[in-house]
Amino acid sequence: MRATRGLVLLTGLFVACAPSTADQVGGGMPPEIAAQLAAFGHEFDGAIAQQTAAIYATAPRVYEPGEIVVTKDVAYGAHVRQHLDIHTRANRPAEPVPAIVAFHGGGLIAGNRAALTNVADYFASLGYVGVNGGYRLAPEAKWPDGARDVGAAVTWLHEHVAEYGGDPERIFVAGISTGALHAATYVFRPELLAPGTARAAGAILVSGPYTFDFATAGRGELAYFGEDRARWPEMVLPGHITRTDIPVLMTTAEWDNARYTTAFATVFDELVNEHGVVPRYYQSMGHNHSSQLLSLGTVDQSVSGVIVDFIERTGGR
Repeated sequence: MRATRGLVLLTGLFVACAPSTADQVGGGMPPEIAAQLAAFGHEFDGAIAQQTAAIYATAPRVYEPGEIVVTKDVAYGAHVRQHLDIHTRANRPAEPVPAIVAFHGGGLIAGNRAALTNVADYFASLGYVGVNGGYRLAPEAKWPDGARDVGAAVTWLHEHVAEYGGDPERIFVAGISTGALHAATYVFRPELLAPGTARAAGAILVSGPYTFDFATAGRGELAYFGEDRARWPEMVLPGHITRTDIPVLMTTAEWDNARYTTAFATVFDELVNEHGVVPRYYQSMGHNHSSQLLSLGTVDQSVSGVIVDFIERTGGR
């Protein structure tokens, strides 16, 4: 499960190579899944997200569901969406292990933590503590509430994860799309967080919309960032990075559209050229926007090996 075949490691960055037949047989993306995702191309919307989820729903798992114990609806805050589902292996390791809390996407106004059940299951099957995190949605939530919810969840876990076998000093945050935006804001802009917010050991940021085209902003951006467009430049991540000491793995998908790849490139450039920090980067070849995390725990281990390697190298066991 930790294989990173099909990758070249250069100065701390993962650069994707074309998968070989051996990769496909040994845990890479199965050809039939690759063909279905390629058929969508760079287009992505709610219908394609549902079709992608259906593809992986029937993919064989690399663990048995009976291996996993789930504690549901654990509150880390007062709001109904400020809840966690905590997944552990039935036979927990004797020593404290890393914990990974994942935050879903949904365009700032939709989505729920159940969408990433496979992610928490997968990490639990490895012996980690896998956690699905909810957060408040716009328009009820306003910038930077998403990042503050990520911080509140990490702070709660720092105080309680040992009860589930986790190591409070090895809590990783992961997010996809909007979840990656909130996690990145938590990681890179600590001045926006509540006093006493706990620090994560690392972050996995999957295709986040870290900035956006102000002229074509959609319903989600308006609901979360507000109607005053003059303030939007202060709210996006580029140009406002103030913390760079948390290790980060950033990914984009081969079939991501420019909304995500351009935002990633802008943040990556700022980290390298203005802060002298080179985060690990992986281009998820063959994947579309949502398939990257949906693949975790299935026979498609093209992304999971990279994430596990990052956790092991950063936090170890």
